[in-house]
Formats: sequence, structure tokens, C-alpha cells
Amino acid sequence: MSTATQKTGHATIASYTVAAGQTATLGRGVILSGADDEVATAGVASDLVIGVFKETAAAAARVEVYLFGPVIRVEVGAGGATRGNKSEVIATGLFQDAPAHDSSGASNDQIYGIFMQSGVSGDYVGMMLAPSNRGSA
Repeated sequence: MSTATQKTGHATIASYTVAAGQTATLGRGVILSGADDEVATAGVASDLVIGVFKETAAAAARVEVYLFGPVIRVEVGAGGATRGNKSEVIATGLFQDAPAHDSSGASNDQIYGIFMQSGVSGDYVGMMLAPSNRGSA
């Protein structure tokens, strides 16, 4: 077995509770689960992974997670924000849930992050920065 190189000096680390019936395992992908502070191990390729377990822990224990980016405060637009969903920006500069992706490539959607909390228009919620484009050129 090889030894992995780590450079974690500027890592964003957050603490969560391991969801019931789950086990957190060092180095495995993490998804949001249940309550706002619960996480579980990613299980399928389509899971929206938010980070990597920093340690191993049993169900209901606290566990640290390396997040893929910093979590910032954003204002929610008319479409609302759902924890664990990708975000888009609207004409007013506010953020809301991104629509389901058009996998035909006919649309050119910009994604700015993943909502870490849910909220309605006018609320401020946490959003992990994760900019990407999910369309065709």
C-alpha cells in the first residue's frame, strides 16, 4: 500500500454527525443526509459529494469532513434553496436551486455552488463554492 501525500494547510474542514445506520470511513466521499448537520457515505455515482471524511466514525458520532470549497453566506432568490442542491444565480444576483440538467447539451447552465442549508426568498443560507458549467460549448 502506498502512502498518500497530503497538503491540508488551507483546507476547509467542517464537523458533522454521522447519520443513523451509517459509518464514516477515512478517505471516502461524503453526502448530506437527514438533518442540517448529518452526513453519510456516498453510495452511487450520481450522489452530489460535498467532501471527504477526515477520519473514521460510527453512526451518531461527530466526524470531521474536508469540504471541496469554502462555505459562504448568500441571499436566496424567488426559487428557494434546498440543502444539497446545486445553485444558480438569477437576474437579481440572488441564488436559487438550479433546474434539473438538460443532458442533451441544448442548454448552457452555470452552477455556482451547493446549498448547505435550505431557505426561502430573502433568507441567507450557507453555500459551498463549487463553480462549474454543465452545458455544451
